[in-house]
Amino acid sequence: MKQKLFLPALCLALCLAVLPARAGAAYTDITDETVATAAAALEGMGVVSGTSDSTFNPSGSLTRAQLSAMLVNAAGLSNQVSTYARKTMFSDVSASAWYNGYVNLAYSQGLVSGNGDGTFGPDTSVTYGEMATSLLRLLGYTSEQVGTVWPLDYTAFCDELGFSDGLSLGAYDNLNRGEGAVLLYRALKAPVSGSEQPYYEAIEEVSSVEEVILLDGNASYGGSSGLLMAYAPSSGGILYYTQEDIKSDTLTGRLGHLLFDSSGSVLGFLPEDGGYQDLTIGTASAAELTDASGTSYRISSGAVVIAGGGVYDYSSAGYLQLNARTGRTVRLYYDDDGAVTYLYLSGGTAASSEAAVASTTSASSSLARALGLSGKTYTITKNGAAASSGDLTQYDVGYYDAATATLRVSDYRVSGFLAEASPSVTAATTLTVAGYTFDVLECAWETLGELKLGDKVTLLLTDDGKVAAAYPSTQLRAEMIGILAEDGRSVTLTGSGITLTADTMDYEESSLGSLVEVSATAASALHCKEVSSSSLSLDLAEGVLGDLKLAPSCMIYEWAGSGRVYDLEGNPGTASTDFSAITWTETLDKEDVAYYHTNSADQVDVILLENVTGSCYEYGKITRYSAEEGINLGGSSMDAYNPAATLTNSAGQSEKYLCAISSSSDRYVGVALTPTSSGYERVSSIRRLRELEGIDNGDFFLQDSVWYVEAEGNEYRVSEQVEIHLSDADLWLSGADGLASALADGYELTLYYDQAPDEGGQIRIVVAE
Repeated sequence: MKQKLFLPALCLALCLAVLPARAGAAYTDITDETVATAAAALEGMGVVSGTSDSTFNPSGSLTRAQLSAMLVNAAGLSNQVSTYARKTMFSDVSASAWYNGYVNLAYSQGLVSGNGDGTFGPDTSVTYGEMATSLLRLLGYTSEQVGTVWPLDYTAFCDELGFSDGLSLGAYDNLNRGEGAVLLYRALKAPVSGSEQPYYEAIEEVSSVEEVILLDGNASYGGSSGLLMAYAPSSGGILYYTQEDIKSDTLTGRLGHLLFDSSGSVLGFLPEDGGYQDLTIGTASAAELTDASGTSYRISSGAVVIAGGGVYDYSSAGYLQLNARTGRTVRLYYDDDGAVTYLYLSGGTAASSEAAVASTTSASSSLARALGLSGKTYTITKNGAAASSGDLTQYDVGYYDAATATLRVSDYRVSGFLAEASPSVTAATTLTVAGYTFDVLECAWETLGELKLGDKVTLLLTDDGKVAAAYPSTQLRAEMIGILAEDGRSVTLTGSGITLTADTMDYEESSLGSLVEVSATAASALHCKEVSSSSLSLDLAEGVLGDLKLAPSCMIYEWAGSGRVYDLEGNPGTASTDFSAITWTETLDKEDVAYYHTNSADQVDVILLENVTGSCYEYGKITRYSAEEGINLGGSSMDAYNPAATLTNSAGQSEKYLCAISSSSDRYVGVALTPTSSGYERVSSIRRLRELEGIDNGDFFLQDSVWYVEAEGNEYRVSEQVEIHLSDADLWLSGADGLASALADGYELTLYYDQAPDEGGQIRIVVAE
């Protein structure tokens, strides 16, 4: 169930910043995640500022003047600075210095000390011992509690509180700005002396706090912009707050606490440490989520999914949201008991300020420069799969997903005639090409200027299918590979999953349900050509086809030599993304590879295997029909009876198939089916099975939850979809449960397998008598 959005009536947040807050993304000169989080959180509270709009100078020296300003702002006392700026308390702190009021106020509050000779040393570097002392005073600790040996007792006390974890600091070491930010950030989350209350709740201006997941620091809603967007578990909905300071995308997607003043204005956001995990979506069911590597995660019934500005119960609509975003990154949040409570899906390009097109063959550097990522630490995905910079090439499209620190890249392209543009070509929000209407990002406008309706164009798409650029097809052409619909009315492109349609679809009947090369031949016409055969040996372990590297998101199909394509598990019209179904070998001969396609990076992005796993067949007992028992495909003037067949298994008896392949008698087989324009499926291939007789239940054994049978000196794997025929009762069962029933009743068993175990053969049918 999707929960409604609402906008509280909140006032402008109190601005605590020493300098105006940045309006942009994270600091580009911070590569350490801990420092980046601390700087972003303190900046959002107005405690610190960068040295420019995009830099923080984390390695620069932290001075005593800067520390004074940080402490005053962190204590919520900045509204008193102007009063203390009128005083001259230290001979080396001039009344005109920007830090005069901060130094005087921090000294008056007991947060810093002078040098004992009337000077303060505002430009002197701060040592860890000095900052440890200031932080413990901020938290209300006294020398009686800490110890009398300065500064060692103070630094040891801070070390015990965890302030310096990972920093390797000595008491007399000078601090840089990054280290100072981390120490103060951790102090704000530490309990005040004699209490379990964290310091941020004790700050003078803080009236209340609320646990939220921060979704966007610069959102628009209800005609307003620059809003803070968050999911609040207490209300179960998406909230929007008016605020000024929390703009860094480093905090996006983090669970933590928003701080409010008495009027409900946002004062800052402090994220929790850890408690979450990022993974790539594979599949999702109502009870569990499986990532791209096949690892499953149990999801509790009370968990919610936050996606696209909506909140959904996981077990109802939530898992469907995940299934619709296979290959994207989802963040799982855990409670103290290790249970998943929330799942957050960033909004893709909807939450991204811009996308970019790689302008050179050095694509990774080109995208990093265009998106302001130079010096940043991030991961890369291409077409939804984990990738490296070497997998990218010119004309790839990328955008930065700040919530998961991921550069999301794609090479999805569509070529066709520009049929519609709204509201205009040069400022389009949507474009229609080959029967599909695409959303257009503003970054595409600069490439639309010379195009007009009717032109043949190539669209460059983000990994969530939005147009990032458009070029004349004479400049750039898309090699489109897709699966032709079984009714011949559309074709779905591999990778992007975009479905193209046209008034005129030109294809051969043998291509229905199969892989085809797609091209636009007119404004409303598509030509679909069955892919041509090709063969190279495939090294599964090394991930290479011949000398060609497999693309990170390579899509793997299988067929029986013609017609409908399947994934390696036997699901029609879908692709596998790995070779985990092939367990018996690490190499495939060139005869096993029917077709492959390479992308612009010269990596193999589509592979069609020919009957390697045997999962492209349906197994059961075939029954043949001839003469008038067949299928009549004749016209009004005469009958034309065609040979037919049915297949019986645990799914029941099928509708009749067209069957031109002879079979001397009814028997247990596998059949490969192909769609036809008449509406009937055609048996394109019959796979004869081999028998193993005289098997009893003692020959079966379980290993790693998989059934095997030992017979004739070999171990045969039993298919997970094995068909079991209880012949006396003419009852069909399937799978592990059906096999267990047959074994428990002590039947005499005849097994049917497709090929030798060392060739990947499996037991497909068990006949129990």
